[in-house]
Amino acid sequence: MESKKRNLNLDLTKCIAVFTVLSVHFFYNNGFYSIPVSTPRMYLMTGMRTLFMVCVPLFLLVTGALMNKKTLSRRYYRGIVHTLFIYLLSCIVCMGFNYFYKGIPYTPLQAILSIFDFSAAQYSWYVEMYLGLFLMIPFLNLIYQNLTTKRQKQILVLTFLALTSLPTVINYYKELIPNWWQGFYPISYYFLGAYLSEYPVSMKKRFLTLLLFIWVIFCTIFNIHFSYGEKFVWEIYNGWGGFQNVVSSALLFALIQKLDLSRLPSLIKKVMIQISVLSFGTYLVSYIFDQIFYQKLNQTVLFMEDRLIYYPLIVPAVFICSLFVSQCFQFLYQLIFRKQKKR
Repeated sequence: MESKKRNLNLDLTKCIAVFTVLSVHFFYNNGFYSIPVSTPRMYLMTGMRTLFMVCVPLFLLVTGALMNKKTLSRRYYRGIVHTLFIYLLSCIVCMGFNYFYKGIPYTPLQAILSIFDFSAAQYSWYVEMYLGLFLMIPFLNLIYQNLTTKRQKQILVLTFLALTSLPTVINYYKELIPNWWQGFYPISYYFLGAYLSEYPVSMKKRFLTLLLFIWVIFCTIFNIHFSYGEKFVWEIYNGWGGFQNVVSSALLFALIQKLDLSRLPSLIKKVMIQISVLSFGTYLVSYIFDQIFYQKLNQTVLFMEDRLIYYPLIVPAVFICSLFVSQCFQFLYQLIFRKQKKR
């Protein structure tokens, strides 16, 4: 793939998204959620966790930016083959790891069923969500593309955000507005990504950076306040579809789209594109290396707060190992399906 034919800003967004996913898993696997938030290191980790939660929203925003012009066609539905192939390989590898490394047995029936119920690859909840979104995208695009003015599209995006994200803040103490639609946040991010790609934010990069910094600090203080002296409170307001992450991910997405990446060395562009292509598989198989590295970390460093200094080692290590396995998956995919195309 030549970088000229790609939107490098979206590739960079996917690179950041996959790395921040693995960063969120750092806190998921190192005991962060079992320790009271009452020390400076816990405050710092709360801030890091608050920032890194942009990961899943960024993936969904990129999906909206890339796929908002897709229409009903055989070619469109064939596009899911790559996703399913990488998912299947991830399931096989993860089950093999669980069997040989963790001693978890599988009967043939259990193995097959675990693939279909999205439990074979432990991080595959995203696959389950994405498959549903993929099936809806041509119809979501009919809605979006048939709105003829910027104002109409603004109302569409704001309507979905009001239904899915606003209740996460307004209804914290008492239900004041309908909250039934909160689980539909992937659609909100999809439309938001489509809108931001069509109508880039006019703010300057410095101002966007300042807004993002202030917002993350504010959300960090907010999260510390509601968790102070207790274990970290993971609530809907700071979850994937929560208002905190809608604002922070939208600001970061808008900021990345303003970067001029055309002058980057060709090698960096190629690496960025490759990581972007491999991001899905990297995310799925990272479970294996999370299990290996964090088990050793937690056994070696007994005090949870002391594990923070290993973040610059553990997360890049998980990333590189997972990226390598994902590259192997991609090689198999190209080997099999390119041969079929030649036939």
